[in-house]
Amino acid sequence: MWKQKRILGLLAVITLTIVLAACGNSNENNENSETEGSEDNNTNSEIELGQTELQLGSDDYVSNLVNTYLAKLLLEEIGYTVEVNQTDVGVQYTGLADGATDVIVGAWLPNTHGSYWEEYQDDLVEIGTVTEEVELGLVVPSYMEDINSIEDLRDNTNDIGEQLEWEITGISPGAGQMQLMEDSVIPGYELNDWTLVESSGAAMSTSLGDAINNEEPIVVTLWTPHWTFNEYDLKILEDPQNAFGDPDDILSVSRTGFEEDAPAAHQLISQFSITKEDTQEMMFDVQEGMDPEAAAQAFMDENPDLVEEWLDGLN
Repeated sequence: MWKQKRILGLLAVITLTIVLAACGNSNENNENSETEGSEDNNTNSEIELGQTELQLGSDDYVSNLVNTYLAKLLLEEIGYTVEVNQTDVGVQYTGLADGATDVIVGAWLPNTHGSYWEEYQDDLVEIGTVTEEVELGLVVPSYMEDINSIEDLRDNTNDIGEQLEWEITGISPGAGQMQLMEDSVIPGYELNDWTLVESSGAAMSTSLGDAINNEEPIVVTLWTPHWTFNEYDLKILEDPQNAFGDPDDILSVSRTGFEEDAPAAHQLISQFSITKEDTQEMMFDVQEGMDPEAAAQAFMDENPDLVEEWLDGLN
């Protein structure tokens, strides 16, 4: 009888030990699960939306416009309501400075938009680089074999002045590149006989296409990224005086207080970058008839890995 009681006692102790161990493991697992769940929740909710209605600014140049709509669609993916305000360059910067616009993704600095930055920089915040080393310049079709430098315009190589009636086809008068032409390029190269003809980005592109279709000479103000480099064989004229300055970067810039007011939007914009080639792909779609937002959506659909990279940690 005593042995039987002893055996039963030992079995009871073993059973109790097993139960306690199981409870311990269960509690530990529950604690781990709660901790992991908490960490997951913190990761997903760590960056708050803040204000949910945003104003994005853009000028009417397609390179900036398609990138702006791309940013709009990405912001909407994480819960924002976004309106794009398409204006001229100067209004973009006054809008940022007075708080009417939250952010732009098309600030060409330090050269093209340099005068606007200098005027409004106390009320602006640089977020990040959207596209590196974008170029400005005077551009001709590659079949103009004797015209390779801005100096050739000054020297009237191959009677280029007479061929073009001394006209350079420009874009809208408020554009930074037009200011650089007037302030730096024309006086720097003594292009005193030349007239810079004001038009628009679209009109300039049409004039370029018409001239190429007829194999006629033309000189235009142009930049990268631009869809015409996908469509035509072009060359940027050499600029030995560096009158256009070193290549710009395209930056994202916000009003003051944007990061505090819309933390998740600020984080997304800081992660948003795109190559010249990808921007030109969207621009070409616009040239072929898509509207800018549709072109941006098509690009997102075709590049899910990029979208995942831009939205990392935010969805």
